[in-house]
Amino acid sequence: MKKFFIFMLCFLICISGAVGTAMLTCDNCSFAEAEAVNKITMMGTGEIRLVPDVAVVSIGVETLNDSLSVAQKENADNINNLINVLKDMGVAEENIKTKNFYVYQRYDYTQGEAFMGYQVSNYLDFRTKDVDGVGNIISKLLESGANRFSGISFTIENYEEAYKTALEKALDNAKSKASAITNAEIKASEIVEESGYSVMTRDSYMLSSAQQQNSTFMKGEICIKATIKAVFEY
Repeated sequence: MKKFFIFMLCFLICISGAVGTAMLTCDNCSFAEAEAVNKITMMGTGEIRLVPDVAVVSIGVETLNDSLSVAQKENADNINNLINVLKDMGVAEENIKTKNFYVYQRYDYTQGEAFMGYQVSNYLDFRTKDVDGVGNIISKLLESGANRFSGISFTIENYEEAYKTALEKALDNAKSKASAITNAEIKASEIVEESGYSVMTRDSYMLSSAQQQNSTFMKGEICIKATIKAVFEY
């Protein structure tokens, strides 16, 4: 009986050792060390400069009369004349739209409150690809009844494609800086658009009689900028 007990004790010890070895081996297999991934976050900026190919102009007519109906009719006649001039000069009807329309009573407050009449203001916006000839168009409009000039801006027709190019440049800029810092092969794992904008020429003023005789504008360049934030793995 004593020999049997010793035999069973030895047998259990052997089994426990074998199981422990097997568990240790499995643990080593299950928790193999994963390869570490380094990350770096960089900002990137890109810009593209282009010559404008579209001009956007705001021009209008203001009329003043003691009679509201007369002021409205005079204004409508002048505006219709301006629209016909634009069409004759190659501006498509779909590129002409009413921007603002106001009717109000006007008073002179220098000496009490003197009623001056009814003022009707009507402003048109139009777009033209004739960027080099837009000054001639404006001069013709001023000769044809327009007496208010709100401003001119220059832009490009295919803005989205230009902005995509600026984004690509911004990503290249971020990659270049990340590569210089890490001195390793990198791969973008996350890219976020931070901002995008363009700088355009804009003038806003009322023309004097002298200025109405010759309208000349410098279209310059448009600078389209984009900024991104990218995370790179290496």
